[in-house]
Parts: sequence; C-alpha cells; structure tokens
Amino acid sequence: DDTADSDADVTTGQTGLINLESGENDPTNDAGFYQTASLGDFVFEDVDGDGVQDAGEPGIDGVTVNLLDANGNFIETTTTANGGAYEFTNLAPNDYIVEFISPNGFTASPQDQGGDDAADSDANENTGQTGLINLVSGENDPTNDAGFYQTTSLGDFVFEDINGNGVQDAGEPGIDGVTVNLLDENGNQLETTTTANGGFYEFVDLVPGDYIVEFVTPNGFTPTPANQGG
Repeated sequence: DDTADSDADVTTGQTGLINLESGENDPTNDAGFYQTASLGDFVFEDVDGDGVQDAGEPGIDGVTVNLLDANGNFIETTTTANGGAYEFTNLAPNDYIVEFISPNGFTASPQDQGGDDAADSDANENTGQTGLINLVSGENDPTNDAGFYQTTSLGDFVFEDINGNGVQDAGEPGIDGVTVNLLDENGNQLETTTTANGGFYEFVDLVPGDYIVEFVTPNGFTPTPANQGG
C-alpha cells in the first residue's frame, strides 16, 4: 500500500522519481524510522534447582548464548561474562528467540517457575530456547534468563554396630543386601537401591532439593540409636 509504506531508501534516504502532472497532489511519499532495540539478562547457577534466580545465586560466565530469528535461524552469538551477563544490542524491532547452550556439567532448570518473569528461567529444558520475544522500537527487554544446576548425590554405609553405641567404630563391618529407599520431602518414594561392596549405597544424578533416606531393617537386626557421638 503506497499510501502507508515507507518510500525512502534505507541507505540514501531518497525516494524514487515522483512524476507530478499539472494540478496533481501526491500524498503518498512517506518515510518510517525506528530506534534499535536490545535484550539480555543472566545465566545463573540455580543452587536449589527451583527454576528461580534467588538472592545470592551466582551467575555462570562462559556460557554460549545464540540469538535466533522467529523461525529459529541463527543471527549472532555471544558469551556470558561479568557474573553471567549477556546482551544483544542494535536490533531491529522484530520477533526473536534466545538459545542457551548448557555448560558442561550442568542441567537446565525448569522453565517459567515462580510467576516473576524477571527472575525465572525462560529456557526450555530440552531445547535451551526461549519462546518468541517481541521487540518494538526502542525497547530493552532485560528479562531473558536461564538457570542451570549441577546434579547432586548422597549415600554412605549400612554397618553392623557391634557394640550398639550408634557409631561406626573402626573395624565394624558393612552389611550388604540392605534395602535403602530415597524419599522426597513428603515421604513419597523416588527410587531404591541395595547395599553392596561392604555395606555401601549411593543415589546419584539428583536434582537439588530436600530428601529423606529410609533404611529397611535387615532380618535379625535391630536399629542402633540415632545421632550419637557428635
């Protein structure tokens, strides 16, 4: 629609030739201009794995962040620095996607938790990509974060408490074949294992959070007192 489009060349600022005849008025010669836009924010270590950048959770430097167009085509890339910060500037108003590459040894946090877009992790856990980010003329959108956590583990031994004092003293052996259950904070069972190799057990690749360990008393044994000896 020539009455609504911008007719100025983006390099020269000039229209094409406008031919006017006797008595003619041509009210279709427009020019549009926009201010460049920007987006960015932080990549953070989600210490508690809840998908929200809580106070004191540190940024992660050296993470690759890619800017994509609305169709997922690569535009440019940057790397987080100065405490996990990144930014893409001088952008034309448009729709964009930000893609975060998981740093080695980390797992992506859950997306869009907590209800505060300025603090949550916006990256999809599988693709590392945000949803579409629409930027208008002159806009800065500093709410596009990604959280990552390192998996955790817990474990130790089930032992025969020969003197019954609740402490694993030197020489007291482990007990193999004991069932050990991992429960969530509400007591729901998550997984199970059995002691081996001298009473050893371990649960690995856990999301940061609260857990309970349940030991099933082996036949012929009685549990020793808890939390003895300091």
